[in-house]
Amino acid sequence: MACLAEYNKVNKVIKLNHQIQEYLNTKTMDRQLDFRQIAARFLDLYKQKVVRTTRNISDSQRFQSLIRSNEFARNIFSLSQNLCSRYENDIWQARVLDCIDLETIYSNVEAMQGSEDDYLDRLVKELLRYFKRDFFKWCDKPECSNCCDSEHQTVVGHQGPNAEERRFDCGVVETYKCQSCGSITRFPRYNDPVKLLETRKGRCGEWCNLFMLFLKAFGIESRYVWNREDHVWCEFYSTHLKRWVHVDSCEQSFDEPHIYSNNWGKHMSYAIAFGRGGCSEVSKRYIVKNQLPRDQISEDDLQFLLSFITKRLRMNLSDSEIYKLSCRDEQERLQLMKGDSTDRQATGSSSVPQGRQSGSASWKSTRGEDGKR
Repeated sequence: MACLAEYNKVNKVIKLNHQIQEYLNTKTMDRQLDFRQIAARFLDLYKQKVVRTTRNISDSQRFQSLIRSNEFARNIFSLSQNLCSRYENDIWQARVLDCIDLETIYSNVEAMQGSEDDYLDRLVKELLRYFKRDFFKWCDKPECSNCCDSEHQTVVGHQGPNAEERRFDCGVVETYKCQSCGSITRFPRYNDPVKLLETRKGRCGEWCNLFMLFLKAFGIESRYVWNREDHVWCEFYSTHLKRWVHVDSCEQSFDEPHIYSNNWGKHMSYAIAFGRGGCSEVSKRYIVKNQLPRDQISEDDLQFLLSFITKRLRMNLSDSEIYKLSCRDEQERLQLMKGDSTDRQATGSSSVPQGRQSGSASWKSTRGEDGKR
C-alpha cells in the first residue's frame, strides 16, 4: 500500500508538471502572438505615415519660388515632365516589338547560363547586345546624300528643322558638306523614339532614347539617367539583385557605373534619374573621381525639388505601390550613403577597355572621354 501511495503521489507530481508546462507554453505563445500583433500594428502605422507624407504636397509655394529663381531647377523640372512619362506609351512599345527579332533575342537569353531568378538580368544583357550589334548604328557623320560616303563629310553648321522634321520632335539639324562631290547633307537630330526605329542611327542621345523604349516594351522597370556634362544612359530595376542597375547601350555596358569616372576619365557634377515613379539624385553611384563643382543649386533645394516632383508623380498610385516605392527609395539612399559594395565596385581597365568605345577618336578626345585625362 505504501508503494501504491508513493506511485500515485509521483503521478500527481508529473501531471502537475505537465499542466504547469502547458500553462507556460500557452502564455509564451500568447506573448509571442502579442508581440507579432504589436509589430504588425506598428508596421501598419508606419505604412500609413509614409502614404500620408507622400500624398501631402504642402510646399507648392517653395517649389514655385525655386522654379522662378533657379535655372537649374527649371531644367530638372522640365526634364521630369518629359522623361518620367513619355515612354509609357502602349502604341510605341508595340511598334518596337513589331520590328525586332524576338526569336533571336529569346533564344539567346535561354542559351545563357542562369536561373529563373536572374532571367530579367539575362534579358537586359541580350537586349544590350542586340541593340548595339544588330539594330542601331553609331553616327559620327552621316553618309553623303549623293555619293553615300561619310569619310569626306565636314560639318558646316546647324539649321532649324523643316516642317516634316518637326513632326518627329527634331530640335536641330546638323549640316555637312562632302569634300568629294560638294553635296550638302542634313542630319536631323530626332527625339521621337518611334522615328528612330526607322532611322536606326544617332549618338548617345538617340541611343539612350530608343533603348529606354526597348526596355519599356519588354515590361522592364527602367529609368533615364541624365548627366549635366552631356551624356545619358539607363537603369533598370533588377528583382534578382534588388537594386537599380546601370546599363549603357552605347557601350553595351551592364552594371558598370564607374566606367565614366574610371575608364573614360569623364569629369561630372550631377547625375539625375527620371522614372515613372519618381526622380532620384544618383551622382554618388557614378562619380567616384573627377568631381566637378556642384554649384548650380543648393543640396537642400535639390533634394526638396526631387522629392516634390516624386510626390506629384506618386500621388495617384495605390497605397501599397507608394509604400513599395518608398521602401525602395530608402534602400537606395542607404546604399549610396554608405557606399554599398554593390554600387561602389570599381570598374577598371582590367574588365573594360580604357576610354569610351563609341564615337570617333577626335570626337571622344574633344569631349574628354578617351581615358587620357
